[in-house]
Amino acid sequence: MEKEKVYICGKVTGMEVKAKSLFYLAEIYLEKQGYDTVNPMTLDHNHDKSWSSYMRVCLKTLCDCEVIFMLKNWKLSKGARLEHRIAKELGIEIIYQK
Repeated sequence: MEKEKVYICGKVTGMEVKAKSLFYLAEIYLEKQGYDTVNPMTLDHNHDKSWSSYMRVCLKTLCDCEVIFMLKNWKLSKGARLEHRIAKELGIEIIYQK
């Protein structure tokens, strides 16, 4: 049986260094739970580095996942709130970090 793909979602802008470790820790946790993880911090971001370019890559990737994992700080991020809304509308399972 193929593992479910889970997209990790949380605040990045303004806390890039800390976000990298938060996303990495979530990735380890989710892999231990048996998921195939998608860490947006490790996606190929070979573009103009604008917010909208990051979001285009991330949203395309999110749409290929069965689950989204919301880090505790997700409500503080415009991009994470958008990803949450899209996941909700598309019926992607949502898991919230405890």
